[in-house]
Amino acid sequence: MSWTVISSRLRWPEGTRLGKSDLDGCNIEALVQGGHLVPASENYKKRTPVAPVPDNTADEPEEQD
Repeated sequence: MSWTVISSRLRWPEGTRLGKSDLDGCNIEALVQGGHLVPASENYKKRTPVAPVPDNTADEPEEQD
């Protein structure tokens, strides 16, 4: 079986196809569950980053009793 890297947080570039021998010593199931790898036979769409929603609550004055 082989897997495709879909995360930029691994030492392999995104889109790299890896075999079991490439991942010796790695917890493959954890990498799949964590969204770093997908089975190579599975089609996936490259995820695009989403802009974070700003939290402006620090700009509001605190309520006083």
